[in-house]
Amino acid sequence: HLLTKVTIKNSVNDMEMTYAIVSESEADLAAKKISSSSPIGKGLLGKKVGDIVDIKVPNGIMNFEIIEITRL
Repeated sequence: HLLTKVTIKNSVNDMEMTYAIVSESEADLAAKKISSSSPIGKGLLGKKVGDIVDIKVPNGIMNFEIIEITRL
């Protein structure tokens, strides 16, 4: 959902990242705000905590576990 903060964990290196999912006009990767239409944003939409998601990125497919979802 828009205006959601999602914490995901990379299944390969266990690195955790937190992103805010925002509209296209507010997207700012440096500020950890990703657009709902970006590959990661699209991959996370409609998912819930505990889900494992495969997200297509330019260098292949990345695997993430959703750790936490909060409203902004």
